[in-house]
Order: sequence, then C-alpha cells, then structure tokens
Amino acid sequence: MKSEVQVKRDYAAQILDQELRASHAGETGAVFIYRGALAAHALLKPFRSKSTYNALHAFATQHLKTEQSHVALFEEDLPNFRGSFLLIFWMIAGFLTGFIPALLGANWFYYTIYCVERFVDEHYESQCADLATLGAQYHDVVTTFTQCQQEEQHHRDEALDAMTRKPNQAMKVWGAMVDIGSKLAVSVAKKI
Repeated sequence: MKSEVQVKRDYAAQILDQELRASHAGETGAVFIYRGALAAHALLKPFRSKSTYNALHAFATQHLKTEQSHVALFEEDLPNFRGSFLLIFWMIAGFLTGFIPALLGANWFYYTIYCVERFVDEHYESQCADLATLGAQYHDVVTTFTQCQQEEQHHRDEALDAMTRKPNQAMKVWGAMVDIGSKLAVSVAKKI
C-alpha cells in the first residue's frame, strides 16, 4: 500500500503531465495557426494591398517564431511528459483556425488571434495557480509557463491594436466558437 506522501507525489506528477500535455498541444496548435494564416496570406497576396500583406505577413511570421520557441521549451527544457495522441488533430485544427479567418480579411485574422490569446492567457494563469499548490518542486515549470503567458499577452494586445474596426456579429460568433473549441481542446488534450 502506498504511503500518503507517495499518493500525493503520484497525484502531482499526474497533474503536471496533464498540464504539460495540454499546453504542448496548444502551443503546437498555435504554430499551425500561424502557418495556416501565412498560407492564406500567400494565396491572397495578389488581391491585397502591399501594406496590408506586409503587415499581416510580418505579424504572423514574428508570432510563429515565438510559438515555435514555446514548443521547443516544452520539448527540450521542461520535465518529460506524454504528448497528446491527437497532436496531428491539433495541428489540423490550428491550421484551419489561422487559415479561415485570414481568408476573410485582416480584422478577422487579428480578432481570431486576440480570442485565442485571451483564452491562452487565462489558461496559463489557471495552470500556474494550480501547479503552485502542488509544491515548490514545480517552480521552474510555473516560471516557464509565466514567461510563455507574458508573451501570449503581448500577442493578444498586439492583435487587438492591429484591428482597424470593432468585430462584427459574425466575428463575435467565430470568436465564441474559437473559445469553446479551445476549452474543449484543453480538456481532451489532458486526457488523450
């Protein structure tokens, strides 16, 4: 029979594994959001003004680099964890989450990024609070999550600042779908 201390350690390790898996899946999905957006931007380049194209391309390229660095943190610097078995699904979902709004226009794209990053900010906040209760041994993970959270907050604010008009009703429905999808993805990624 396991001691109470061992049960607590096993529980903490299980929670850590789930949180790392969910965030790794999310950061991987984010890489593909920007890849999807860049694909749509490339398709529409002949139909967009040079300034709009350059702004969207620069935004997506810079954010892609940040998201790739987050994936690298999870894969190289954090404790070992079991990745999501559905990682290919998160890649496809991420690609579509970037591709579809980028086809619909700059404001759609920026609003989508705002919605995604608003969710990610709240999710990292919750994760950090939960992991902090598990013990000081997870301080490095909380520190890394906080660093990622700060960069995601910057992405959220940049996206909001880049919008040239308020979201219309269709965009708000899309944003609600993105939020629901993100919550569902976190729940599933923690388990599968």
